[in-house]
Amino acid sequence: MVVPMGEDGPFDYFEDQPYESGAGAHWAVRAPQRPSDRFDLKLVPRALARGSDSSALKALARVEREPWADRLTQVDNGVELRLDDGWIETLGAALQDGDGGEGRLAEMARGQRFAVQFCDANATEELHTGHLRNLALGNALAASLAQAGATVERRNLIADADADADASSGEGRAGRLAGQRRTLRGLGIAFDRTFRESDFRADAAELTARSLALGERLPGGHICALAYWVAAPKLEGTTSIWVCGEGWAPEVVRCRALVGELMSEGVDDVHPTYEVFYGRPSTGAQVRASVGQSLPLIDELIEWLRAEIEGHPRGQEMLVRLGPAERVAAQVALGYFLPRALTPRVDLFPEKLLRTRESPGWDLARARAHEGRAPATSGKPAEDPDYRFAVVQSELHRSELRLVVERLDTGPLARYVVQLARWYLQRGRSEAVERVVRTVLDRGARGLGLE
Repeated sequence: MVVPMGEDGPFDYFEDQPYESGAGAHWAVRAPQRPSDRFDLKLVPRALARGSDSSALKALARVEREPWADRLTQVDNGVELRLDDGWIETLGAALQDGDGGEGRLAEMARGQRFAVQFCDANATEELHTGHLRNLALGNALAASLAQAGATVERRNLIADADADADASSGEGRAGRLAGQRRTLRGLGIAFDRTFRESDFRADAAELTARSLALGERLPGGHICALAYWVAAPKLEGTTSIWVCGEGWAPEVVRCRALVGELMSEGVDDVHPTYEVFYGRPSTGAQVRASVGQSLPLIDELIEWLRAEIEGHPRGQEMLVRLGPAERVAAQVALGYFLPRALTPRVDLFPEKLLRTRESPGWDLARARAHEGRAPATSGKPAEDPDYRFAVVQSELHRSELRLVVERLDTGPLARYVVQLARWYLQRGRSEAVERVVRTVLDRGARGLGLE
């Protein structure tokens, strides 16, 4: 029996069901890491239920009646589920035609509003590789929330309140800010609203006076940034997220408590609603730092990557599929950070950015441009374990995107996309598998802000 596109599939069926109803209360679903000719999914007992309980066994009987289920086989560590061939081929045909089911994804967070603030560079500096992880994480989070159907506003706060007068005035300051905008355009990152710390000096002075009256002292270096969050416009009814380095964590805890005391009674919302902390990257020396810069500029890194990609044996194939070399270079640089945990320090050595299995962005770009070159299998597509595996993997995107909305962490989504890319690159795949995987990887790239 074939399930029409748009209806819930097995991952939805086992997701977040109350204990009293549905097989999802008794069994969790797991996707295998490699194709199998026996099963497509593994069911394992949840902590609240044992696989031998009568209620759990009845739940399995209900699973077998679902239109997407073909057969269940009990094994020592769970239950193997083989999906219906018609369900596989219906979903697979849509994926081959380029339909990634993004309409279904967009129902997940529809009606929710988010403001994601990131970048926050100093007005006197050019954007260097120390900013790159912030840009990658903030842009990916905004893109994922938008893919889930939320209304998302990207915000940037320019740190100009404490800028040195000579360095931050006139033509020099304007040139630095224009350079920042050029770098952001080169990375494919656009902000919906940009603010300046200096616009909030009056609010900062009021906060300082009120804090002194309470016998407290606000942190000296970023009072205007704190004042921005107190006075930031158009955040009513919005979940506000600040992407910032882990060095801010102690100060954030202190400021949250203090701002709660300083704000007037009857004000319920304290912004930002959430902070996303990350560790700073360290960098190697292959890309030379500019004079006066302790870290290489992003523009220098992108230029080095551009030249390397254009000279790569598979470079032209990649550029035909993905666009100009500068665009691919930006995807490689931003993608390097996305599957990694938020807090640990990340070593960004430029020479690693073009190494297989060391650079997530590079592996994803290569996979999106890769041609299968394997002969087509005889018979129906659903008889090919690779094809079944690729189709089932496509459904994982919704589960991982749901976690982004719940946890504000794009890491699991990025790891899923990159793992699929690396599986696809292991050997030649048939043209049908290639078309399915490309749709899934392109959708993943959009959800991570790389497209």
